[in-house]
Amino acid sequence: MPLFRRPSKPPPDSAMTPLTKKIYESESLEDVEADQRRLESGELPKRAEVRLNRTTSGELPWMSTYSIPDFVLVEQLRIDPLAQVTGACYFHAATDNQGHIFLDSNLDAANLVRAYYRAKDDALERLIQEASAVGAHAVLNARYRFRREGTVVSFTILGTAVRFLGLNPPKRPLISPLSGEETYKLLNRGWLPVSIALGYHWHCMPVGFSTKFGIQQSWYNQEFGDVTDRFMESRQLAIRKMRQDGSRDYPITGFVGVKVDYSVEETEIVFMRSGMFDNGINIGGAFFPYDEVGKAEVPAYNTEFFATGASIVRLSSGKLSPSDIAKYLLMT
Repeated sequence: MPLFRRPSKPPPDSAMTPLTKKIYESESLEDVEADQRRLESGELPKRAEVRLNRTTSGELPWMSTYSIPDFVLVEQLRIDPLAQVTGACYFHAATDNQGHIFLDSNLDAANLVRAYYRAKDDALERLIQEASAVGAHAVLNARYRFRREGTVVSFTILGTAVRFLGLNPPKRPLISPLSGEETYKLLNRGWLPVSIALGYHWHCMPVGFSTKFGIQQSWYNQEFGDVTDRFMESRQLAIRKMRQDGSRDYPITGFVGVKVDYSVEETEIVFMRSGMFDNGINIGGAFFPYDEVGKAEVPAYNTEFFATGASIVRLSSGKLSPSDIAKYLLMT
């Protein structure tokens, strides 16, 4: 037979080798709907259960997010990898019929803030479900990512479920985004990584013409003092929420590896007439009249502050022992 000439009929399945036999099949609509019902009831998708069971039984090799140097260091701590676990959630913030994000009475984007926390919490719960299914004590080297496109917030996370040798599994596994080297150093100094914490706040601040345009046309360098103050308030609220978020499940001492992102951008707020005889709205000494449909567009600044980090707790003045970790895991 000449090279590259295909046979007129494919060989039967029994004659196909494992390398040529098709091993991937997409899920049927019934399977997808069944998995959706399982997620809504707080269960893992069927394929996730099968994957985890095959991994823990040794039928499939385990996978790890650790690099080789990190893996060697973690192995010295007598921590065994079990399986690669994951969690994800896409969440939509409530909007009006024109796609604008709702602002509360304080002009905070409360729905958007709640969407961030809901996406994170749901994704972490799914990660923890997978970790608990394999009897893990913790998920280490958890790599996560927040994204926002318009009003849709997503949080995805992937990590290595591990077991501390000689300990019983806890009710709720720990989660750490730290590397193997960082984990090794912390445990040898008496610190235990606990969880991933989020601090987030968004405020929309309307300004009058005197604030937005008066300073810009001044002959002197001047600070937008009101905008600075409101940005610092957003930062303080975000950090306060981060402290609360990091200590919800376990007591903690502090945070390491904190990453911060923030922005201040010009925008507009749409105010709608609230009374029949209202002619407009006063902001910062400037009057903005309502148009024929009862709408007034007011210049504003969005102040957004975002922070994430690893929460840790001090359990010993020296290297952590299995009993130190065991006592802490019973605090749920």
